[in-house]
Amino acid sequence: MKKKGYYYAAAFVLMLIIIFLLLTCGPKKVYSSFDKNDEGWQVIGDVQNSFAKPEYHNTGGNPGGCLSATDETTGGVWYWNAPRKFLGSKKKAFNNKLVFNLKQSALDSQFDAPDVILESKELKMVYSLPNHPDTAWTTFSVVLSPDAGWKKNSETGEPVTQEDFRKVLSNLSSLRIRGEYITGPDVGYLDNVCLYLK
Repeated sequence: MKKKGYYYAAAFVLMLIIIFLLLTCGPKKVYSSFDKNDEGWQVIGDVQNSFAKPEYHNTGGNPGGCLSATDETTGGVWYWNAPRKFLGSKKKAFNNKLVFNLKQSALDSQFDAPDVILESKELKMVYSLPNHPDTAWTTFSVVLSPDAGWKKNSETGEPVTQEDFRKVLSNLSSLRIRGEYITGPDVGYLDNVCLYLK
């Protein structure tokens, strides 16, 4: 009987150790899967009749749910605007990745603009993706490092420094991902946004 109790206690301790290791050694992240709702994401710019709320779909994602927004074609560029959980002190994201899935409704009349924007009160940093999303889900992985090609303020701005990155990530006030790639009317989709932390 004592032996049985010893085995139960040992198994319980082992289980606690495994849970601790999974929590401390696994990759930490801030994540939006959109499997239940829009998780506080908004849209900003030339979109959705100027409403800040995107349309939520409980199917059609990659997999599960996803968001969509419709371009109003008034001349601006619209972006997905991250909720509070992605903002604030994100110093541990330095040299890690921002990963997300995009797709668009068509591939005609494509144009270029900054694809990812990170901002603090003092500085804006922009990044251009190597290609545009397809009409099927396209996964993008952006390294949060000066070596990845980030620029200050615009696509033609000066390269950012390590110090710039640390300043912005220490008090991140805005994280935006471009949703519009066509000069005419279009629909953009977003799924599985993940900001990896050390």
